[in-house]
Amino acid sequence: MTEDSGTSEDDSASEQEESDSEEPADEESATEEPSAPEPSRAAGSALPRPPPSISRFIMIFLGLLAIYAIISPDVGIGFASYADKALAPAIGFGGAYPTLTILLAGILTTTISSVIRDHYTNWVKMARTQKVMASWRREQMEAMRKGQTTKLAKLKEAQQGFLKDTMEMQTTPLKSMAWTLFLFIVIFTWLRLFVDVTLSNLGNQWIAVPWSDHVFLNSAYLFPSWVLLYSLLAIPFGQIVTRVLKYVRFRRRLEGLGGSLQIGPTETA
Repeated sequence: MTEDSGTSEDDSASEQEESDSEEPADEESATEEPSAPEPSRAAGSALPRPPPSISRFIMIFLGLLAIYAIISPDVGIGFASYADKALAPAIGFGGAYPTLTILLAGILTTTISSVIRDHYTNWVKMARTQKVMASWRREQMEAMRKGQTTKLAKLKEAQQGFLKDTMEMQTTPLKSMAWTLFLFIVIFTWLRLFVDVTLSNLGNQWIAVPWSDHVFLNSAYLFPSWVLLYSLLAIPFGQIVTRVLKYVRFRRRLEGLGGSLQIGPTETA
């Protein structure tokens, strides 16, 4: 009897020690669990930040410079004086051919601006988006005329599919606006200095045009004559350059589609 009681007491003591040792372990695990980081936070902190866009910074910087040049004419004159070092030897001709100088300045401006706009514009995607929008508007007008509310609801849901492309198409011209605005300010300021300073010193501010053989470049109708001459020569050429660039883009796209759809020669035994 004494041995059995002794062994039972030993067993109870060992069980009590095991329970006491398990309780601190449970408390330690309970205290350690809240300190574990959440998976979402850890994943969010591990994601790298996107690198800053250099092209966006340049566009903003040029836009601010263009606005500053408009507000302060001295800044525009400073830019034009730097541009004169390259433009005067290239297209100035010493003031001997003012009409040709204005023509070449317009060609230069419209060509550069057209190339920049072509770089930022996806003409194929724009044409596809315009076709989709035209079809959607046509279906919407027909549904409104017939009072088909169910179809209008479906069309509204379908609009969400191309809404992003529509917004991108509307914001695309803004991407090239800073470059174009800065370029036009520099070229226009240089042309104004060319007419007011270079041609005035040479006494060569009179030109011949198809409607008159004696036109003063600084005579103002709605704008100065040299601005009207610049627009008359530059705008049509800019449209030609834009159409040529669009043709090249579409041709490359079609060639790419044709290349992917071509079937290779069949192998004969």
